[in-house]
Amino acid sequence: MRIGFIGLGRMGLSLARSLVGKGEQVWVFDLNEEVAKRLQAEGAHMSADVADLCRNADIVFTMLPGPRQVKEVALGSGGILENLAPGAIYIDMSTVDVDTVDALFQAFTAKGIVFGDAPVGRLAAHADKGESLFMLGIDARYLEKVEPVLYKMGTTVYHCGAAGHGTRTKLINNMMVLCYCQINSEALVLAQSLGLDLNNTFNVLTSTTASNGQLKEKWPNKVLKGDLSPGFDLALGYKDISLASNAGASSRVALPVCDTTRNIFRMALAAGKAGQDTSSLTDFWAEINDCPKPRLG
Repeated sequence: MRIGFIGLGRMGLSLARSLVGKGEQVWVFDLNEEVAKRLQAEGAHMSADVADLCRNADIVFTMLPGPRQVKEVALGSGGILENLAPGAIYIDMSTVDVDTVDALFQAFTAKGIVFGDAPVGRLAAHADKGESLFMLGIDARYLEKVEPVLYKMGTTVYHCGAAGHGTRTKLINNMMVLCYCQINSEALVLAQSLGLDLNNTFNVLTSTTASNGQLKEKWPNKVLKGDLSPGFDLALGYKDISLASNAGASSRVALPVCDTTRNIFRMALAAGKAGQDTSSLTDFWAEINDCPKPRLG
């Protein structure tokens, strides 16, 4: 299949690169031409705009920052809906709200374009190695066309149900991931303030049922070694946990831990943590408690 990929940010670049590396025909587009040129040098085709990309694609993927950008690219003037041929497939991999993904499904289905959503699980570091997980929502009739392409970018695909169910699953997944950020931060700052050897404490926490993937896999490679560069920008984390909080509100489901964590993310952003990794929440928690920043030796 001829593949179009729109959105070459931290995650999108790695996913598109995996496709190119597997020998697929890939047309790419991003507002940042420099990053698109990097993939062009590796074998991708660089598109002039979204319309140009759609003319060359049997299946189009988008990986964009949020609902506003997705709606602009997918439904706006010169966008995917206007230019992708009936019978083609469009898969959004972004993390958006339920209303947005449902609107996309309705609009593209009405035009005879197959729509699905496949938000990404695991870390950006996994995407770098082609080890992403995908939460796929699509009519089961199209699995045989879509799944092989996803497996070119990752190792795991869960078919979550109809279109829109991938996004619903991702909102729940990210709610837990982002709440772990605060739990991990509180635990590590408390350990530091109690005078514990952080290496020993970390080994205990990651060897019992207290462990979680963020603490075990991400924290030692990011904040605990002083690397705050964004694998997952705290500002995007705030966007994602807000989507989960809003979904709870619209469903009349109380989410007190989620809502509290959302407020803490907002506080961290107000303190200047935008542009840093979500793990930087640990440094923020240390700062507001006037404690040393936890680091592994």
